[in-house]
Amino acid sequence: MFVQRMKTQWGSCNPASGAIRLNTDLAKKPPECLEYIVVHEMVHLLEPTHNARFASLMSLFLPQWQQLREMLNRLPVRHEDWRY
Repeated sequence: MFVQRMKTQWGSCNPASGAIRLNTDLAKKPPECLEYIVVHEMVHLLEPTHNARFASLMSLFLPQWQQLREMLNRLPVRHEDWRY
């Protein structure tokens, strides 16, 4: 798992290599959004596509995943101002 700036995605997973990338902008989001993305990408290690099995696994590991996805999707991906 590694972190990098990404313009259009919160995270990505390569199931073949097991590599998971997380967007640095997740640091500016609520912690539960980071949890959602980590679980989402880890589930891709078990199920590469967004099918019914994927949704079932998400519900097993993170029952409130749909609400967290909605919350995250309302937020901008990029956060240009990194001042605290």
